[in-house]
Amino acid sequence: MAVILRSLPEFKRFLAKPGATIQVVRNTFMDRQPEATRAAYRDRGMYAPRAVQALSRKAAVFSLRGFPGTVWLYWDKGARGWRFQGDTVTVPLVTGLGAPDEITYRCSFAEGFEPVARPRSPRRSAPPAETAPPPV
Repeated sequence: MAVILRSLPEFKRFLAKPGATIQVVRNTFMDRQPEATRAAYRDRGMYAPRAVQALSRKAAVFSLRGFPGTVWLYWDKGARGWRFQGDTVTVPLVTGLGAPDEITYRCSFAEGFEPVARPRSPRRSAPPAETAPPPV
């Protein structure tokens, strides 16, 4: 079953499901850094898939697969400027250092946790409502 996200509430519902995973697809801030800095970022596992460890009203905590430590994603100020398209979420970065930057995450389920699409049963029509006979 494909992940389709259209809003922050849908993104939060996705994160609450078992096996929810996000992975950095693009980070424009890191793209502008020197190669040594980008390599260090990769070596720390920042591009590794991130599994949801905990959720709160204002943030999600992710563990990096195969790396120690955690990474936080906050939405406490609302999702201003967040863009949702299919299985990707683009989050603007407010760094105050030059051009506006953003991180794009791809959302998926870990192997073995993909939800199974349930077949929809046909809708049953409601029985006709009984009407009282007109007064005589």
